[in-house]
Amino acid sequence: MNIDNGNLYTEILPNLYISGTLDEDVIQRGKSSHALSQPSVFDSVVSLYGLANPIGYYVREQRFGIADAEINDESKPEIRALAEWLHSEWKLGKVVAGKCQAGLNRSSLVVALVLLKEGYSATDAIDLIREKRSKYALFNTHFVDFIHDVYDLEVTSHKLAV
Repeated sequence: MNIDNGNLYTEILPNLYISGTLDEDVIQRGKSSHALSQPSVFDSVVSLYGLANPIGYYVREQRFGIADAEINDESKPEIRALAEWLHSEWKLGKVVAGKCQAGLNRSSLVVALVLLKEGYSATDAIDLIREKRSKYALFNTHFVDFIHDVYDLEVTSHKLAV
């Protein structure tokens, strides 16, 4: 799918996107019913930017605002659950996106976790996102460490199960 979006969205793998938020598309500015009812290119979205407006009607959206900073321990299970949900939506053939403010860190975090579920290593997931989205994606080292921690935990638990 090709989307002319002015770099707001980037397709990482077919139907798996990273998205940012337009400056004017925040809750302080509101969103008209007309704007909410406009078709979206996405079927399912995980929004991690708490100030973003809802995507709109007819889109399944999970929202969990987090700071682009160190991840507190209480948020880690929720972020992983959101990535699992997004992965399951994607595997059903839906067009999905991780969304945040700039489309560099929080959205890349959730999409990297989706890629781990798909069998990518942490390093390969991060490299793919940086290649497709921006070399500046995942510059938050706390997020990169979390991606590696999740990968290490998944690999370790898989080896123990075998």
